[in-house]
Amino acid sequence: MFVEVPISHVVAIVGDPTYLPCDISTSDEGDSVHLVLWYREDLGASVYSIDARDRDFDIAERWSDDAVFSNRAYFRPDKKPAELGVDRIREEDAGIYRCRVDFRLGQTRNSKVNLTVIVPPKKVVIIDENGITRDKQVGPYLEGDDLELHCDVYGGKPPPSVTWYRGHKLISNKPEVMREGVLRSTILIKNLGRRDVQSELTCSANNNNRSIPLSATVRIDMTFGPLDPLSSDKRYDLVCATSGSRPPALVTWWRDGQRLNDSNETTSNDGNVTTSVLSFVPSKSDAGRHLSCRAENPIMGMGPIEDEWVLEIQYRPETRIQLGTSLNRNAIREGTDVYFDCLINAKPGVYKVEWRHDNRTLQHNTTLGIIISNQSLVLQGVERRSAGNYTCVGFNTEGDGESKPFHLNVMFAPTCKPNQTKIHGVAKQEKANISCQVDANPPVVEFRWTFNNSAESIDVAAGHIIKSGTSSVVSYTPMTELDYGTLLCWANNAIGNQLVPCVYHIIPAGHPDMVHNCTTHNASTSSFSLRCAEGFNGGLQQFFLLEVRESNSQEIRANLTSSTPQFSVSHLEPGLLYHACVYAFNEKGRSEPLVVQAGTLRLPEKQLTSETAGKSRERPRHHVKLTPMLSVMIGVVAALVIVAVIVMIVLRIQNGNPDDQGKPHLEDLDKNTKVIPIQRELRFREGCNLLVDEKHTTGTFGKSLEASAGELSETDDKNPDIIPQQVATAAEEPSDYVRKRRLQAVSTIDTSPSRSLLEQPPLQQQALAGHGNYVGYCTIRSGMPLRELSALTSSKHKSPMMNNQVYETGMCTLPRQHWPSPGISHHQSMTMTMNPPVLYTGLGVLRTCPSATILTKDHEAPASRVMVPQQRCVQTSSASSKDSSGMPMAQGPVTKRESSVE
Repeated sequence: MFVEVPISHVVAIVGDPTYLPCDISTSDEGDSVHLVLWYREDLGASVYSIDARDRDFDIAERWSDDAVFSNRAYFRPDKKPAELGVDRIREEDAGIYRCRVDFRLGQTRNSKVNLTVIVPPKKVVIIDENGITRDKQVGPYLEGDDLELHCDVYGGKPPPSVTWYRGHKLISNKPEVMREGVLRSTILIKNLGRRDVQSELTCSANNNNRSIPLSATVRIDMTFGPLDPLSSDKRYDLVCATSGSRPPALVTWWRDGQRLNDSNETTSNDGNVTTSVLSFVPSKSDAGRHLSCRAENPIMGMGPIEDEWVLEIQYRPETRIQLGTSLNRNAIREGTDVYFDCLINAKPGVYKVEWRHDNRTLQHNTTLGIIISNQSLVLQGVERRSAGNYTCVGFNTEGDGESKPFHLNVMFAPTCKPNQTKIHGVAKQEKANISCQVDANPPVVEFRWTFNNSAESIDVAAGHIIKSGTSSVVSYTPMTELDYGTLLCWANNAIGNQLVPCVYHIIPAGHPDMVHNCTTHNASTSSFSLRCAEGFNGGLQQFFLLEVRESNSQEIRANLTSSTPQFSVSHLEPGLLYHACVYAFNEKGRSEPLVVQAGTLRLPEKQLTSETAGKSRERPRHHVKLTPMLSVMIGVVAALVIVAVIVMIVLRIQNGNPDDQGKPHLEDLDKNTKVIPIQRELRFREGCNLLVDEKHTTGTFGKSLEASAGELSETDDKNPDIIPQQVATAAEEPSDYVRKRRLQAVSTIDTSPSRSLLEQPPLQQQALAGHGNYVGYCTIRSGMPLRELSALTSSKHKSPMMNNQVYETGMCTLPRQHWPSPGISHHQSMTMTMNPPVLYTGLGVLRTCPSATILTKDHEAPASRVMVPQQRCVQTSSASSKDSSGMPMAQGPVTKRESSVE
């Protein structure tokens, strides 16, 4: 027996959720569902199942075919009937589904569902007669042209219907199939006129009544020649001329059969042409009326001739605001969405619509909840600041027209007014009136006060509360310490209760705190300004006092009071220093002063006397014009002068001793027959890097030596690097003292000559002169300084043998140094580099300066004389042979004594 299976129909749109019904209810109370299976007729196997065998239905095992629904399907057994839900339905999900339900006791039940999936159109494109896609505007067209547009609709299942609208008026709904998947609808508008300019043409496509139709809109753009419309409320002089009538014709003006009398007639000299001028002020109501000029000759008895003109009147936009139909203007609360429409009547049409709030232009801003679309305004979630007057303005070629203001009244629950006194300083048993002010709309409010402290919270009795509009005053008198705390003020109106109360702190009154961050500015010769930051007011209203005293006499020069810590002090003396003391005070006393130093500027000083000024005025002034080229030349000359000065300073530093340094003195050994007596004084200055040659005769040697002795001794005394040396006492023998000094470990060269040596008696000077023509010195810290040795020799041990003992024992100790190789030619200068190098010749001691070159101009020693590969002092005895000029020669045997620091 064939049993007919019931079938239901479900229509879904692609992308929406869909629910397929399946009845799983049982008629027997003891019965239950064991198995639910969903099949699609084009598939052999089930696509979704619920297995409740051997378990409760709530925890039944669910399965979905991955190739069909996958995780998009779910079962809702709590619905009546139960439903199979499918999210994000697809086009391929369409088909006939069968639901099979197996019960534990009852008979298996089957039901079918025919699922139809609608695919909306994907795209609408408008194409003009030239095949160009248009999305906003078509044209421009000339007056009298024909307009042809095509609307192509892509996609859609079932095929959509395509409709053309002009504005909101249906003009065509006849689509034709262009190719598979694309529908085309075409419109043709013939003989375009001025009325068609800026007209909107919309193509709409839709295949269901559940989704929003897909559409595209374009405007018609046209080009016209010169127009002859009249503008409303402007005066025009209209001329009507007739000719050929004799006697002259009678000319009259008519408007829709009504005669107009404001005209003047003139006739030409020959009487052939009659001209009539009508002064006419059109209005908006004249649009479409017929204005005619009639000419007739009453004598002829013929009918009049007439020229008629249909009036076309242009006028400024007339606008009006209309609130949304679902809104009540007297019941708009905070958070409500409000929208307006701007109704406009204008010719020509408006090209722009503007919205204003309290004369301020509104801009489209979705963040602030302001949405402007065509001629509509939407305010999302209005606030109290959104209240006020709204207008809309339309613009066309005749001008702009603004609507009458629409007042938007936004109602809200009470809130505290800003800038109220929150802290009140009250003394014990002192009555204080605390005011609470709120903003509320509607302004009919009720107040409630509570008092809180650390111990309790109580309501203030109604007898202490006075209400006046949106403000309330409570009388409060603290009696004990526990009466100081916080007063809370609550208000309510028809909209609701105040969410956050107004808080007022009651504290013991006291004097205010000291001001801070004081600065002075705008100082002049007789005034200055002072600005500070105020501190805590002590719970009471505070004022500020400024006392200005002169810093020297402490006399008060100004005394000012202000409600803010800002002062301007004037009538002061110029060029003086003042002390500005700033106090804050209230009813309970005043604060500690803050002292600020301030001063006035000095008067300008006179630079010229009257006599000098008069002379300068009498002199003719020659003004030199400073051209760019002159400025460049002055700069170049200044730069050259600076560079020259720098070069001279550098050369001066490098050539500190202007003696014959760096000049090679070469002389052949064969030319030794004529010897000029020369004394060389080698000075060890600062870095000891220069050799100074001073030429003296033998007779003047003593004077030269004595003249330089004081200078060199003074240099030695001022040299901070010289370590003071010990001088032998009278108890010590000179030989012991010499031996001790030779054992010292320090090896430092004393660069100044011994003053004691220079002060030798004539006998000893002659003895010293016997050693050569030059008296040198070699003071070495590991040996004995010559000044100390001189002191010994000038004491009880005065003997020529002492000098010989010192100089012949080689007490000159120098650091090790590499001397030049013995391969130097006789025609080259002999160079000896030591650190520190000094050369002694008169006493038989050779010394060189650091990084210095000794050029033997008068004589040259053989290379074998100083070819020692280590540092040493080379001494020559007085027994060395001399030439005929008395100069020491290196021809005889040389006694060399050397001492090195290991």
